[in-house]
Amino acid sequence: MPCLWLLSGSSVCAPERQNGVPDTPSRRAFALAALVAPLLVALLLGHLLFLAPPCMAQAADKIRDVALPEPSEGPYRIQVGDVLEVSFFKTVELNRTRTVGPDGQISLMLIGQLKVAGRTIDDLTDELTERYAHELTDPQVTLSVQEFAGMKIYVGGEVNRPGMLPFRGGLTLVQAIMDAGGFMKTARLSEVVVIRRGDEGQPVGTVVNVQAILKEAEFGDDVALAPSDVIFVARSRVSNVNLFIEQYFRNMYPIPIFLGFNLWQ
Repeated sequence: MPCLWLLSGSSVCAPERQNGVPDTPSRRAFALAALVAPLLVALLLGHLLFLAPPCMAQAADKIRDVALPEPSEGPYRIQVGDVLEVSFFKTVELNRTRTVGPDGQISLMLIGQLKVAGRTIDDLTDELTERYAHELTDPQVTLSVQEFAGMKIYVGGEVNRPGMLPFRGGLTLVQAIMDAGGFMKTARLSEVVVIRRGDEGQPVGTVVNVQAILKEAEFGDDVALAPSDVIFVARSRVSNVNLFIEQYFRNMYPIPIFLGFNLWQ
């Protein structure tokens, strides 16, 4: 008679006969398999259920391990929306004030369109001098930035006053959200996306658990912001930052362009 001994010490045995059918080796093997199969399935499911939460937690934590690029410490690079003043020492009639357009260009007399976004003042001054040398004798050109459009950040999503905010030194993620009117009731405080420009202007994002910062008063874990950062307070879980950037951030046009992001990397 096939029997299965359980962990409790008891056993379950298959009957030798059923409805008058005589017992055979094949019948005993089939009966034992029928007893073992459900237990094996239960053990397998229990093993999977035991492993699932850590795996899911590990996947969730992985998106928070993405480090934001450090704020640039080099010379200022002109951005879309900056207001530039071009001055000439002798030919003052050519002096112009221009706002950098969404295409990153300005238009000047005699030389036409000029790509300026992403360039430094010194680099652009050298090109202006070279190009005007074909039109003027010994041109002396001075270029300056009158208004810095890039000294702003954007806060959106589940906040009370979404929009552009001026950047100031030492500004943090929690402070920026408070400046935007604080969280709405529908906000998911544990899912706040911070997006920053990479080395080539491409958007790089990470998810920050602001709820933990506020609950534990761990303000040392607050994120120091940089000019042109974009903060988005989510309503639902953000499971993949790259997918979020692809589906949401790129559709925020023209805000990313205005803040100097390169969306075509």
